[in-house]
Amino acid sequence: MRMTRRAAQAAVTAAALGGTMIISATPAAAATTAPTCIGRMVTQTTTGFDVLLSNKCGGERAVKVVVSLAPDSPCYVMSAGTSHLYVYRGVLGNYDRTVNC
Repeated sequence: MRMTRRAAQAAVTAAALGGTMIISATPAAAATTAPTCIGRMVTQTTTGFDVLLSNKCGGERAVKVVVSLAPDSPCYVMSAGTSHLYVYRGVLGNYDRTVNC
């Protein structure tokens, strides 16, 4: 009977931890790719990469650059017709995509 109780406790603990992992993974997965009216020009450099973001949309947009293997950029709020240059310096990070934020 004791083995059954321990097995039940282990199952409850595993379910709770698994639920926490799913909840914490949801916000990152929820980010949608920025629309095509947000221009992205990625340039590789010897120390990382640069991304020139340009807002060709009809209004204000908030976007960020997703970097694999490194922290993402901050969220940039860009008015229509404006540009922003994101500069990444590092050896591990790679440009992944640009998303709404």
